[in-house]
Amino acid sequence: MIRLIVSCIAVALLVAQPAFADDRKDGDFAEYAVVLGASPFGGSLAFAYNSSWKTTWQFTIGGVTGLELDLEIEGNDYTVKGATSWVGCFVNHRPFEGANWFRLVAGIGIGTIENELTDSSDNEYHAHYKENPVGYLGVGFGARPEKGFLWGVDIGWLQTPGPHVHQVAGDPNPAAVEDIEGDLLFGNVLPNVQVTLGWGF
Repeated sequence: MIRLIVSCIAVALLVAQPAFADDRKDGDFAEYAVVLGASPFGGSLAFAYNSSWKTTWQFTIGGVTGLELDLEIEGNDYTVKGATSWVGCFVNHRPFEGANWFRLVAGIGIGTIENELTDSSDNEYHAHYKENPVGYLGVGFGARPEKGFLWGVDIGWLQTPGPHVHQVAGDPNPAAVEDIEGDLLFGNVLPNVQVTLGWGF
C-alpha cells in the first residue's frame, strides 16, 4: 500500500512538472482558498489565508469513522476498527524564489484517534491517541496561492505522545498489550500522505 501511494505521488509530480514553472502574476494572487483533502486520518475541509506569495495559514477540520482492517502483530491476527476527529492550524512557507510550488509545512492538531483491536479469541484492546496538542512537520508540492483550481500533495508526520493501550474485554493478556504498544503502527510518530483539491479566490 505504501509503495502504491509513493508511486502515485511520483507519477503525479512527473506529469505536472511543466506546471511547476513559476510564472506568477500579481493579478493571479488569491488571498483565500477553500480546500478538500484526503489522508489516512480521514477527509478534511480547510480554509486558507494567503498572507503573501510565500506564506499561507490554513485552518482545517477533519476525521473519519468506520475504518476497518486486518492486522498481524507478533503472530496474532487482529481486526482493527478506527475513527478520527481533529482540527488543526498549519503554516505553509515557500522558501525558494521561482519555486512557489514547493512548501514547508508545520502546525498543531487537536483531536482523537481511536483504535479498537479484536483478536480471534474475542479479546478486545483499545489503542487511543487522546493527548493534545500534537505537532506536524512536512513538505508539500503544489497548492500555489493563485486564483482558480488548485491541487497539492503533502508528505509529513505527526509527533504524538503515543497511544494509551489497554485491554477492555476477554482473558487478561499483558503480553498482547506490550506487543501492540511496540508495533510501529501504534507508535509516537505517525506518517501522513495527503492529497488536496481546492479553489483559490
